[in-house]
Order: sequence, then C-alpha cells, then structure tokens
Amino acid sequence: MPSRIDVFYNGGIYHIYNKTIDHKLIFSDNNSHGFINSFCYYRSDLSSKLRFSKFKMLTGDVYQTRWRELFYDNHFIVDILAFSLLPNHFHFVIKQLKERGIIRFMSNISNSLTRYYNEKNRRKGPIFLPQFRSKKVKGQAGLNYLTRYVHTNCYAHGVVERTEEIFSYPYSSIGAYMGLNNDLKINTDKVMHSFGYSSQKYKVFILNNAEEQRMLESVKYTVDWMR
Repeated sequence: MPSRIDVFYNGGIYHIYNKTIDHKLIFSDNNSHGFINSFCYYRSDLSSKLRFSKFKMLTGDVYQTRWRELFYDNHFIVDILAFSLLPNHFHFVIKQLKERGIIRFMSNISNSLTRYYNEKNRRKGPIFLPQFRSKKVKGQAGLNYLTRYVHTNCYAHGVVERTEEIFSYPYSSIGAYMGLNNDLKINTDKVMHSFGYSSQKYKVFILNNAEEQRMLESVKYTVDWMR
C-alpha cells in the first residue's frame, strides 16, 4: 500500500472507502461473510499474533476462546461505527483508538481478502485500488448524515430494490442500529444518542433521504458514463 499524506489521529472519526480495480464484482455472499469476519479479526490488537488464515485453521475450544477474545474492546485498535459492503466497493465509518490503527486495519483487511480471492480464483495482483480514500468526519450532524449515506448505499446503487430492504441488508451495520443484533460489536452510541436511542427515529431519518440518495447516484453514474 503506497505511503499516505493523510494523518489519522487517535479519537478522530473517519469515512474510509475503497473500490475494486476495473469495478470487479468481488463481494459475493461467501466473500462478504469472509470480509466481515476478517475485519472483526483485524480490529483487535490480538490479530498481530496470528494471521487470519492461520486463525481459521484453529478448531474446538481453542478457536472459540480466541474468537471471543477478539471482541474485548480494550484490545481494539479501531472502533467501527458503521459499514456497508457493495458488490465492488465498501464504506467504513471508523474511530482510531491506537496509533496507526486505521493504517494497520485497512492494510490487513485488504491484504487478507486479496490473498483469499486470488487463491480461490487462481489469479495474481491487487483487487482494490492501491490507496483507500478517507475523510475526517466533522461534528455530530456530519456523523449522523454519513452513517445514513453508508446505510442507504445498497439502495442507492440498486443492490436492493425497495427502501424497506435497506433494513434487512445483511452486509451493513444497519441491523445494529435497528436493535436487531449487534454480534459484530458495532459502536452505535455516538449516533444513536442523537435519536434518543430510538431505532424508529433513526429509521425515519434513513427513509427521509433514501430516494434522493438513489437519484444522486443515478446522476453520478450518467455523468461518468458520458465522459
């Protein structure tokens, strides 16, 4: 991964996103589940002791114990506030907790998925653009709007057809915000306190923007196609 000009600060919250080379569609069901497991793994400082590919070879009680340890937040190098996986790109809203946490996290998850995808498809070379993009999030309103953008991405890009399907999309953090489950230990507090911890209020907030977001993506696609 090329060196970056960006500086990530502990306590800072950032929008991190990247896409595949040549718009390659890599996030199938299996790849998506594997990627989600990998970012749960590499979010923890404990991952530095064992590569994810080796970790997956563990069995029985050893595997279960190590997996549970990964979810102790005192080991986190980053906090994931929201995420969404689309067929050819992904979005994260991340808070850095430890020095170089974001750089380490992004490098590890990108390399892990690239190795897995290349071995599975007997290919070589990168699958993501060499440098992920990032923007620092400013203010509570900015954070709220960003998570809405991330969660409506599946609808804006036509991956799901109806707005109601946004809330059952399996490859985003929306389930945690809807109070359905938070097995991945997504930090929803920083957004949900603005809505009185009401999933219904957040859902209305999402729906108020979904159609506009889809229209904007459609316009953006048309402009790119005409260039």
